[in-house]
Amino acid sequence: MEIVLKLNVSEVNALLSVLSQLPNQSGTYPLLVKIKEQGEAQIPKVEPIEETA
Repeated sequence: MEIVLKLNVSEVNALLSVLSQLPNQSGTYPLLVKIKEQGEAQIPKVEPIEETA
């Protein structure tokens, strides 16, 4: 069963920050990666603007 959470970018970043500070023994790294991947997939990618000389 899956649960959908609605969080804004700041809330997700705060959660990722807390998870990254936990010891490796806690096994949170796979969860951190999963949240990060799903979040990045939902944020539009901004193309860099090339300057013309």
